[in-house]
Amino acid sequence: MADDDTNPLIVPVRVDALVVNRDVRKRDGQGFRRWAPNFQRLAHHLSPEPGPFQSEIPWTDPTTEEPYLKYDGVYVRWEVPAGLRHAAPRTPGGNSVFPLVPNRWLVVRHVENNPGLAAGWVVESDYLDDQNGTSATLHPVRPHPGKTEDTPYRATVTPTMLGRRQDIGPRGTPWNEPARRELKRKEMFLSSVGPGLMTFHAFQPYHQNVFSLHDELKDGNLKDIDRATVDYQVVGWHSDPGQEELLRRLKTGESPQEALAALEWTGPPAGWQPTSTAYCGRIARVAWNRAGGIPASDRPDPNPGLHKVKIAFGSGADEATAALLTASATARRESGAGDGVLLHALGRGLVDTLDEPDGDILTAQAMHRGWFEQRPGGYVWRIVDTSEEANPPGTAESVTWSGAGPDAEALLAQLNRDQDAHDTAARELAALQSRLYALWWMNGLAFLPKKPFPKDLSDALDPSKPASLAVEVARRQSALTTLLDKIPHGQDATELADSVRRYLSAKKLPAGCELRREALPPFFEAMDPTIVLGGATSHQRYRDLDDTVLVCRLPSDLKGTVKPGDPYPEPFRNRLKPGELPGIVAALLGEFVHLLANPTPELLPVWRQPWKPLLYQWTVRHWPVPFNTRSPSWEFDGATYQWKNGDAAPPLEKYGRRFLVPLPQYTMSGQLDRYAADLTGEAADSFAAACAEVKELDLLSQSTDGLTDALACRDAAPNVRPSDPWIADLVGEEFRYLPNPGPVKQGTYDASGFTQIRAGQLALTRLSVIDEFGQTLDVVLSGDAQKLKPIVADSVRPGVKRADKDYPDRLVQLPPRLLQPARLRFDFVSEHNDDEAVDLNSGTTPVCGWIVPNYVDRALLCYAPTGAPLGEVRLAQRTGDTATVSTVVQWAPLPDSNAHRLEDLRASRPHLYRFASHLLTAGPATFLALLSSTDRALAGVNPGNPYGDEVLSTLLGRPLALVRTRLGFELDGPPLADPGWKYALDWKALTEWRERIKKGIPPEMDHLAYPWPVRLGNPGQQGDGLLGYFSETAYDRLYAVATPAVPDPAGYVQAIGSGNWPRLKADSTQTTHLTLLIDPQAAVHATTDVLPVTELRLPSRFTRTAMAALRVALRLSPVLTTIRRVPTTTTRDAAGAAAGAAETGTAVPAPAAAPA
Repeated sequence: MADDDTNPLIVPVRVDALVVNRDVRKRDGQGFRRWAPNFQRLAHHLSPEPGPFQSEIPWTDPTTEEPYLKYDGVYVRWEVPAGLRHAAPRTPGGNSVFPLVPNRWLVVRHVENNPGLAAGWVVESDYLDDQNGTSATLHPVRPHPGKTEDTPYRATVTPTMLGRRQDIGPRGTPWNEPARRELKRKEMFLSSVGPGLMTFHAFQPYHQNVFSLHDELKDGNLKDIDRATVDYQVVGWHSDPGQEELLRRLKTGESPQEALAALEWTGPPAGWQPTSTAYCGRIARVAWNRAGGIPASDRPDPNPGLHKVKIAFGSGADEATAALLTASATARRESGAGDGVLLHALGRGLVDTLDEPDGDILTAQAMHRGWFEQRPGGYVWRIVDTSEEANPPGTAESVTWSGAGPDAEALLAQLNRDQDAHDTAARELAALQSRLYALWWMNGLAFLPKKPFPKDLSDALDPSKPASLAVEVARRQSALTTLLDKIPHGQDATELADSVRRYLSAKKLPAGCELRREALPPFFEAMDPTIVLGGATSHQRYRDLDDTVLVCRLPSDLKGTVKPGDPYPEPFRNRLKPGELPGIVAALLGEFVHLLANPTPELLPVWRQPWKPLLYQWTVRHWPVPFNTRSPSWEFDGATYQWKNGDAAPPLEKYGRRFLVPLPQYTMSGQLDRYAADLTGEAADSFAAACAEVKELDLLSQSTDGLTDALACRDAAPNVRPSDPWIADLVGEEFRYLPNPGPVKQGTYDASGFTQIRAGQLALTRLSVIDEFGQTLDVVLSGDAQKLKPIVADSVRPGVKRADKDYPDRLVQLPPRLLQPARLRFDFVSEHNDDEAVDLNSGTTPVCGWIVPNYVDRALLCYAPTGAPLGEVRLAQRTGDTATVSTVVQWAPLPDSNAHRLEDLRASRPHLYRFASHLLTAGPATFLALLSSTDRALAGVNPGNPYGDEVLSTLLGRPLALVRTRLGFELDGPPLADPGWKYALDWKALTEWRERIKKGIPPEMDHLAYPWPVRLGNPGQQGDGLLGYFSETAYDRLYAVATPAVPDPAGYVQAIGSGNWPRLKADSTQTTHLTLLIDPQAAVHATTDVLPVTELRLPSRFTRTAMAALRVALRLSPVLTTIRRVPTTTTRDAAGAAAGAAETGTAVPAPAAAPA
């Protein structure tokens, strides 16, 4: 510390002490699962962390005890304050940096009634030495670090060992600060993640003699202490206060109060200036007994294990939690046992949604959406009128996208084409970078397939070979930079705004208009199923100092009479050799002694054997159920998939390890808090009480992260950026996944096991909960299959078919899901050209025409996209040559229409022409069937703000839109391919796949052959506006939401069902074009189950002008009048559309239509 080390800010830390003896080590046969990272594996581009249930360090053996006695003792561990464990960028747009943590820790031991056993050690946390260090680590890395004897940094990844302790007791030596004497010890580097492992600060086996110390309980003569009550104090500091986080923040201009707030600390009042910090924590009355006995703790007894710890599966944590709580309530016969949906909705914050119109449906859709992770989907640009100075609705210039005028919208179309080209290129580049990283990793493996694979692999990585992948990535990086220069962009809102201004400097928008960027719908990636554990007594793990702001103190706040710099109090005065220890140590030891005589729980917590669940590792047996295009194994019922046909493939063993978190109770209690804030009185008290009760629930959750990746033969474990600068620059940030190409045996290779899609059933075969010290609770072992009956939520509950007939109750179903992010594109296209998306082409509209049902005359009034009148399709009487009268369907022009014949619309309104033309030729029965179907469907649509006044709506239906759309799946980049050795070098599949699939689906991308059904519309949802649709250009069949109530001998109206759903391959190329008949005020929904429900809503820019201009006409019988014009009344609906707005002449003949 600095020369003035007697007045630091004292920051509290939490200290735990784990007692380990023979009985603790042998608890339940294996009391611990501990392992250490092996950074030598990085030379072969492998993760330094061993896989689950692999390379565990044994602490016991049934046949011998002697080799394991060295592990007995007390393991003292301290937690780095949360404010020093959070990374943040230090410059705008810069990389996140973890703060430096204290690198010196004094641990003192006090033994009750035996002052001669007092001891002390200094833990030198950042000590680096291959031979004398303790915990595996890496030298910190930076370019051109200098001489190795002068710095801890290295230019390349270099494994070493970290941390040591120095005894300063009677047999030890005084502490002398090495940073004052050795140049290489001056620069600090240690952070909470150490060598880059996110569990480094939390998992004690990773940080021995760094953030923990093993006290073997020896006396001054190195003899065993067999039984004692022990107290510990830990004091930490930085070897150079000038490099610590608090002072670093002050140097950037932050005030002391701002710096403390950023670290989540409280301190002295304004005006105080810190010079350094010290860290202190204690634990008292640790009961040590070497002979045996298991101390009481919160770790549950595994007997009867599977009945004590409950296991629930769901598609998400909220669903699994709801299933577990509902099952528990049912088992106890408590009220509310059937409230699983309500609990699920509460966890997702959807209780209010349940009370809305379509509440059940909207809630189910939102829950389903929550089972997918979202990936950025790119951007689209809009012109927005912010000051009402643009062209008003109804003017000719506004009959475009935004009212900004043709020139501005041509600019917008070009910008959106440039943005689309950039986003597409970025996704393709990311896939190539990921493949480059995979090949670089393969090139470092110890075993490769036989020749010529090694040479071909090297050639693909060679930047000097024009046909190599490295060169292709470099070329595309350059091309992406060129595309980026064509569009506004920025790292944050300020940079983006500046870029937009520069972009518009040579262009012009109308006054009052702005250019804004909007996010396109995201790509969705299926999440792995979630496991929720109940009864693992985990809540103590999270009742720590992280929950509150740390209350820091000054030396003047310490209890006792010892001041900084004073002689040490007994029993430490003659037992410790302080040397250059900071002066504050004396005062903290004085307070420690004072508290031992006058305990204060806040400053001297009483020991309890810790049980702090941190990780869980699992093994599952997965039975793939192939999609099978010839005889589908899975059937889609319009909402979900069920396994109906065929057999499962042989099972695969998959495993994983992840953090455990108390997510369920915190999300649920947070929602209860939110509701309580809006209430008063007893209701608020009830919600507050429920919130407090929920917080006490003993629940842990985590998804089976890595399961889907394992089926895709990739590993998402944290991976190291390539060390070679040239390959690192090419790979960029795309080093998230490692491939699993399959085993290599004597130069040959096996298949990778790539499953194409995720679909099947699984059974949990092993599950272990591991705490911060490596203690284990083996919840499920390999022999427990017959006893395991997990609670399974609805979305993952198997149907009739079961893959494991011997133990069917243990199965969990994985309905079909894609292995890579995707989205269902439901886009509007031009009424004149299906290849023109309206967002990318100016002056286009998807509206083929407006149709207003006329119930009085049994007619359909037709209008242009602008709202201009065209004509009506109506029933009429026709007298034949034999004087017979028949009913026909005919076209008649509306007032002011230029479309005197239907043929006049063939070129200008092609889809409206085809729609009406078929009705004219099909006859009255077909026409009446359409009217009936439309009327019945509209009865179930309630968009909340319909057009039309109440009186007129009994005569006329709401305006309907005939719109042109395109439907298709889009993948996030090129299709995922089998990463096996057979296809590993074929990186051109990522650039040529569009051409290849035209000749047949490549076997490594066989999932592209699967047709996925899409259900359009939802008859039970009032907010769904689909009435029916036509496929491609076939207008002889309407696939309708409602069937007609009148005969339809031609079968013109077909109910939407499994036999006519669009079926599309998820290959980014196959699309289908549909003409929809919709209520424009409501959305249209597309359901696939493999992705969240997709919503399509007609933007107001296509409706506002039409609704302002649309004039509805009703047919009248002849009326005798004077020669003067007869004024007629005009009514306007709530949207401003005229229900009648014209003057008629002296007489209105019966066959003509007149405005109402």
